[in-house]
Amino acid sequence: MKSILPVFSLLLPAALLSGLPRTATAQSTTATALYVNDGSTTGDMFTSATGNDVTGDGSAAAPFATVSRALLQADLSTQTIFIDAGTYTERIALNKPVSLQGAGTATAQPTSATIFDGGLLPAPTQTNEAGLLITVSGGTSGRPLTIADLTFQNYDFGVQADGSNPQAHFLLEDLETVHNRRQGIFWRSLGGVEHLTFRRVRAAYTAEGTNSSANGAGRGLFLVNGHKADILIEGSTFEMNRRGGIDINDGSVSNLTVRNNQFSQNAGGALVVLGAAGSRSGGSFTSIAALIEGNAIRNNASNGMELKACTGNGQGRGAGSFVVRNNYIARTIGAPTSLTEDNAGMAFIDRDRNVIATGGGVNGDLITGGAYLEGNTIRGYLADANSSNFNINGFGMVLEGGQNKVFGNVVAQCQRAVQVQDRPANSTGYTPFFDSSRNGLVVSSGDSIRGNRLDSCATAIRTVNLTNPVDASLNWLGATTATAVRGTAGTGGLVTTLAGPAASFAEQSAFAATGRIDYSPFLGSNLDAGAATGFQPSLAQLTVDAYSPQSSTDAPLAEGLALVTENGTLGLSAAAYNESISLSKNLTLTAEATTTLRDLTLNGAGKVLTLGAPLTVTSALTLTNGLISTTASNLLTLTDQATATAGNATSYVEGPLRKEGQQAFVFPLGKGGQWARLGISAPASATTAFTAEYVATPYATRTANAPLSEVSAVEHWILDGAGTSNAVSVQLFWENAFRSGIDNFSTDLQVAAFNGNTWETAGNGGVSGSLNAGAVVSAQPVSGFTTFTLGSLSPAVNPLATQLLSFTADQPTPGTVALEWTLPSEDNTFGYAVERSTPGTAWQQIGFVASRGVTPQPLAYTYQDRSTQGLTQAAYRLRQTNAAGVARYSAVASVAITSSPLATTSLSTIQFSVFPNPASQRVTVRLSAAANGPARVLLTDLSGRTVLTQKLRGNTDAEINLPASLSTGVYLLRVAATGYSSKPQRLVVQ
Repeated sequence: MKSILPVFSLLLPAALLSGLPRTATAQSTTATALYVNDGSTTGDMFTSATGNDVTGDGSAAAPFATVSRALLQADLSTQTIFIDAGTYTERIALNKPVSLQGAGTATAQPTSATIFDGGLLPAPTQTNEAGLLITVSGGTSGRPLTIADLTFQNYDFGVQADGSNPQAHFLLEDLETVHNRRQGIFWRSLGGVEHLTFRRVRAAYTAEGTNSSANGAGRGLFLVNGHKADILIEGSTFEMNRRGGIDINDGSVSNLTVRNNQFSQNAGGALVVLGAAGSRSGGSFTSIAALIEGNAIRNNASNGMELKACTGNGQGRGAGSFVVRNNYIARTIGAPTSLTEDNAGMAFIDRDRNVIATGGGVNGDLITGGAYLEGNTIRGYLADANSSNFNINGFGMVLEGGQNKVFGNVVAQCQRAVQVQDRPANSTGYTPFFDSSRNGLVVSSGDSIRGNRLDSCATAIRTVNLTNPVDASLNWLGATTATAVRGTAGTGGLVTTLAGPAASFAEQSAFAATGRIDYSPFLGSNLDAGAATGFQPSLAQLTVDAYSPQSSTDAPLAEGLALVTENGTLGLSAAAYNESISLSKNLTLTAEATTTLRDLTLNGAGKVLTLGAPLTVTSALTLTNGLISTTASNLLTLTDQATATAGNATSYVEGPLRKEGQQAFVFPLGKGGQWARLGISAPASATTAFTAEYVATPYATRTANAPLSEVSAVEHWILDGAGTSNAVSVQLFWENAFRSGIDNFSTDLQVAAFNGNTWETAGNGGVSGSLNAGAVVSAQPVSGFTTFTLGSLSPAVNPLATQLLSFTADQPTPGTVALEWTLPSEDNTFGYAVERSTPGTAWQQIGFVASRGVTPQPLAYTYQDRSTQGLTQAAYRLRQTNAAGVARYSAVASVAITSSPLATTSLSTIQFSVFPNPASQRVTVRLSAAANGPARVLLTDLSGRTVLTQKLRGNTDAEINLPASLSTGVYLLRVAATGYSSKPQRLVVQ
């Protein structure tokens, strides 16, 4: 390697100069490269002759035999000394800014390695011999002093830097230190060191055998004293060292990067860092503290990472940050679990801050905390029963100090996955703390442990002696129920709160009053939701526990609702939630046992709350937008004095609804796109409960007893008093006279009750509303019936059969809206007035389509609105007038209007097939040819309400998942695309 170095003064003692060997053909003293070779040419890469300090001139043809002789020859212009393959026994003192380049290391290039062998055997008594002693100040930013492709073995120190004076700009690359008696690489930096890079270094078998470690021997890489800045250690291997892999100690360090290194089977900690913090100027950080990423740490005898008295700002990047991410730290199955001291995969603790300043560091005034730990995997830190009896434990992570952030990590098969502790100063002994001496008290506050997978551990999160609660929501804690996570009574669970030494570390309840872990909501699955590095939590299944401490300002259930994803599942612990929540997303709600909620509001257009367990509302149910889907086993109950709004066409309870108490009540029911309420008068007893449900299909039996002639062929209601003898008046509501088959708003309408065999009338106690949307109440209170529907005294007055199967609006071409409606038959009408409304305007008639006359056959009508210029949105409805002059209105169909060209070709018809049909969960729509541009599938019910829209992505096949809330029945399915139209096809959902 060649480099250019600045000019410097070099004065050599006269006696030394006089001792230089004389050669007849000396290489020019201005040579930029000098060469060294041993007594053999085997494996040589740089030279063509053996080395000789007497006859050589340092050229490739006449190399020197020693580096010392080459350094003596080096002058101001010398940049690199090339040391060819061979074994050398000298001790190099690098006192000039000259790079050293070998032919390769013994491990990487065994046939052409440059090896320096000191010949020192392991011994209890050691000396201070270094294979390479670096005393020079270094290189420059553009041309760092480089030491590469060399092996140093069997010295006390493989490589040693004196560090008495400032040093900077060194690159140690493809360097190997093995079998050295004290340290592999020992870099003292009392004068400070900066811009120091270790790349693809291997440091192994340090202080092995009978070598003593009492003098601190045994580190692969030991950076000690002073302030160390801009340090990079990457792609290196540290293994089988007696004390540890990397130890950055005594003093402080800033802008430290340790990445993509391998640590294995070191007899101490794999990576130890003391006093990392960002450099500061005027009180502000100007560099990162540390970035430790992508390292693999396996089967080391002590801590995987011991990060001592380090300071970050709790951020994942930028000046002041201390980031540890995407590391793999593990002890494999079968690794020893009989421990003599606490072990942790990652320990971020306060320790030895008092020695930072005395070691020449510059940040002893800072406070431990602010770590950002993300995407790491830690496994296998366990202690056997005997060790645990002495409070010697295996930990995944240990945290001290404030503002620590722990996101997206996997901690598995550890005794304690994560421990957060407020440890009194100078703690010693065998206690539930992660015990490590020489500490100060730092109080944990502002910590956040979220989105982690804490799996198969005896304890997921444990706090000891904490003053402030820890935000630990959205973690997989090893169980799906709140009782398993925190224990039935708040103790003995996977999250544990311990008091401090003054209370003998007694376990406290995990509940809000005494617990120090805000664990709610927690993940309901340990599945990784993404391909990115680290654990990507799925927020599709969360569990809320009302008893958890809260670090958030939100109430427990409100917090869970805000975090769970669209179409997710939110589980609730059995509790009374004194909250008022508003729901605006598709959600399934489950519970462990009896669960109550004060107020529930539905306010999400097209959204469905599906109950997966019973839920009780104690104060108010407000239905503004969206549905609640219930079943007999997953029932929504309103308690005595609880109220409910009436709902509307887009918001109601789809399924059974139970009301307790002594109040008159209107059940806001519906199904399959139909809002259809049922009302009752006040029961006589406060303990009475009625359960009501609307069914959007006719009852199986339609036989009626006189004077009743007809019962609905469209719908019915269920009202179950659960054995009560209280009689109540029953009121049935309709919202679309077309659909319900009501022609006459009169006393002909009856409340019909099923007696078990046939229908009989409960009378007409009055009608309210109008023909289009109204209600009829029974003539008197009734009891003993559970099924009700609309009845008629004459089929000629009110046929009670659907008269409008579908009504749709679409824009096949710019400027034109096509309306289509279908009927099962036609009777008693003059025709259909087409009305339109735009945002902010009243309904106006824009056309009329005359009736085709009386017929029992299905009919289809169309109308095209070509007066849409300047409109962006339009709503349409039909007004039907019967022979008596009474008007009825259809449901509303809306369409977005565009004035830009929708196609460059003439309008074509899309041919498509649907299968299976009937269907229950999904169907496949197959087009005869791919649509030209965006296409979508529309599913509407027979009233014309769109219940599903799904885009197609340019192919001819699409699988359509039918909504779980979709009721059984007949629907119309069609395909709409640019420049295309299609005829609807009937789809039976069962």
